[in-house]
Amino acid sequence: MQPSAVRILYVALLAAFCGVSSVAAVGTKHPAPHRDNPPNLLGYIHTVEMTKVEAGAKLWKIVESIPIDADVPIGPEQEADLRDWLYDFLVAFSASGNDSLAAEFYLRAGVNNPAALQRMQKTLEKWGIPQGDAPFDLFRALHRAVFDDLGYEYRFGNAFFGHSTFKVFEMQGRYTSYRSRPQDITAKFKLQKEIEQALRAGEKRLFTDISFVIEEPPHCTPFFCRLVWDAERGLWRFVEVVYNSNRPNSFLFSAI
Repeated sequence: MQPSAVRILYVALLAAFCGVSSVAAVGTKHPAPHRDNPPNLLGYIHTVEMTKVEAGAKLWKIVESIPIDADVPIGPEQEADLRDWLYDFLVAFSASGNDSLAAEFYLRAGVNNPAALQRMQKTLEKWGIPQGDAPFDLFRALHRAVFDDLGYEYRFGNAFFGHSTFKVFEMQGRYTSYRSRPQDITAKFKLQKEIEQALRAGEKRLFTDISFVIEEPPHCTPFFCRLVWDAERGLWRFVEVVYNSNRPNSFLFSAI
């Protein structure tokens, strides 16, 4: 299946009318009200109740209730880890998260890119920031350094999941990014290159797309993540994130 099959008008219009532009439209299972009437869309998204992103039963209940639209059936362990991934991701980068939770999240699949860790250490040394040699220490220190440089404490404040769906599908032969202008393979990080090579070799890979809306008053920002199932480790791993925002990219995914 090509990911373009799940791209629908809702997110494209949301991008156009919520103050963002040039974002690929990755669909959700349930179309938003008034999606065929663009003037009403901005009003709609600003009238829905946003969820404060913070650790706890309320956020978990929302994540647990997000439907799964699977072209390929997945097992209970895959579904459980999918929900764990999203919950942990949101919490780690919210006001209720912290530098240690962010580091733990980045390292949930273990150390997979020693070269990137070396670059992180050199960067921190260049910036004069003390850190230990362990991967956890490097991620924690660089996470905080990036946030301090950008001038904010956390990434996610309020969010809307009312039309979110975990879209599960397979690819084989060629990787199709949902970016409007896919990066050249030389610009991609280690896992993306490995996926490209596996697909070209005739192997299949299982992916999940998830989209939601984050609120950065006065703007609404569609936010998209793609994950790949790592059968060897038995967990989902980050592949892509796409969003337009007033905030620069604050994630260290290229190092994992």
